[in-house]
Amino acid sequence: MKNLHDVWSRRLQKYVVEVQNYLKYVFTGHIAVVLLFAIGAAGYAYSEWVQNIPPEFPGALLMAIVFGLLLAYSPPTTLLKEADTVYFLPLESKLDEFLNPALKWSFFSQLYLPIVAFVVSLPMVNALYGLNSSLLIGLPILLLLLKWWNIQTEFSFRKARAGQKAWLDRLIRFLAVFLFVYLYVEGQLIFAVLLLFAIIIYGKWARQQSVGKPFAYDHFIALEENRMLRFYQFANYFTDVPHIKGKIKARSWLNWVYRGIKPGAKNAHLYLIWRTFVRSDELFYLWVRLTAILMLGAWLIPFPIAIAIFSAALAFASAIQLWQGLNKTQHFRMDNLFPLSHFNREQAVWRLVLVVQTVQALLTALVLTLKGMPLTTLVALGVIMVVSVLTVSMSKKNKKR
Repeated sequence: MKNLHDVWSRRLQKYVVEVQNYLKYVFTGHIAVVLLFAIGAAGYAYSEWVQNIPPEFPGALLMAIVFGLLLAYSPPTTLLKEADTVYFLPLESKLDEFLNPALKWSFFSQLYLPIVAFVVSLPMVNALYGLNSSLLIGLPILLLLLKWWNIQTEFSFRKARAGQKAWLDRLIRFLAVFLFVYLYVEGQLIFAVLLLFAIIIYGKWARQQSVGKPFAYDHFIALEENRMLRFYQFANYFTDVPHIKGKIKARSWLNWVYRGIKPGAKNAHLYLIWRTFVRSDELFYLWVRLTAILMLGAWLIPFPIAIAIFSAALAFASAIQLWQGLNKTQHFRMDNLFPLSHFNREQAVWRLVLVVQTVQALLTALVLTLKGMPLTTLVALGVIMVVSVLTVSMSKKNKKR
């Protein structure tokens, strides 16, 4: 490599290829269908809500909170590795050749959420305040500049203090962005401009604090490793990731779930499947999260059609991922010690998926009953069960082919 800029370019290419390799397993045809239904249901519910939005709704406050969180969370993506503490140390005076493009990548790679949030908020802003030129043109430009300011300021603060009290810096930047967006949307432009000067001064102060400080390799490498670990953990829900190992917990408080399974070779697969589901963090928390999201959606979504679509999407996601997760090839299983060729492992997985999806349907029905929607309760109950059964049945047929 001729310089550190070439090192960054080469490392970024490898990183993008690796992320794409995992994302192709995440955004499969199954997930695309789920996202289509979920986005459609959310869009329909949101459009109906905007048409009847009360005039006193605190739209500016909501936007301030959302953009404050999205912009203040700006961790730098440096792609540093542990070996860099040795190989980069003699080149620390030229480290900007590596870090400047890294900060630019951090900025562009984190833009999608603020852009989506701004586009989604436009109908609400139009209904409450009207879409004048300052909101259509000025606000998005200022939000982009604030995002770049957050990236630069967080990096400078972490460099100056080796990562210590980074939460305090993030809190200050959240409050600054929160107040600026709130004042701007409410039309208090004079106060917003004064606050903007304070934001600029704080950014310059953070940069001056970092000048002359040695680069905190250990902190930024740990930050990068944790970021990649979160990505691998997310990808591991959809495909095997060799970089991490699945965590197992005893969860003795759930032993009653499989105590009712009768002993014997016939039920050996069923017993092992239940223990795998209950003790595996990936599968257990996957089902718990999807069920919690489904219950929350059933409570918040006001329209029966949207609830039915949302229930179908989440039931499909739960059933397909449990089926694939419990049937995937493993390096070792307890039944390998005592082969049970006469009994069907897939049938045991089928029974487990049917039981847990029934529990999911009943919990959703309970929420809708408390909400006072008896007809929608029956529809959601039927939709979840029908979609779950059809999903597993189609998966079994595709596997046999």
